[in-house]
Amino acid sequence: MQATTRPSHTTLVRAAFAALLAVLATGAAQAAPDDLQRVEISGRRPGEIPRTDVRATCPGVDQALFDRLARQQYIEGKEGLATVSFRLNGSTISDVHQSRGPWVYAAAVRRAVRSLACQGAERDTLYVMQIAFRNQDSGSDMNQRVAMMELAPPAAGAADIAASAAAVDGR
Repeated sequence: MQATTRPSHTTLVRAAFAALLAVLATGAAQAAPDDLQRVEISGRRPGEIPRTDVRATCPGVDQALFDRLARQQYIEGKEGLATVSFRLNGSTISDVHQSRGPWVYAAAVRRAVRSLACQGAERDTLYVMQIAFRNQDSGSDMNQRVAMMELAPPAAGAADIAASAAAVDGR
């Protein structure tokens, strides 16, 4: 009579684990990178160049932002440079987003930008600007607490944008 050997528990576990890895590897190989969709996080569409001429499109933007944000800057006392983007379709402002700067002002910045009186093209256009929040020595003088800064046009290059941001930031 011939004796049969029974596989040990360890051998069965290893075989099951190897089969599982083979199934997972096959499934991963079938999900080719071409099947994946790109996710745009910033709200910027592929190939879209944001416009920076906010003052030309939104007359009175400096005074409007000052009126809506200076008091809160005085109360909070946070300094910094906020980069804000928004979409304009005719006179409708949407998708207001603050990407950097003092987050304590984010809600107030969104409200202030949505209330701007802008008139642009009848197509969805992305705009970007910076808002500087600064402390002043005199509590009664709030004239320089909030200042809107237009970035250099994208064609001017990154060096000009960095220089304009540094000028607002006081560097």
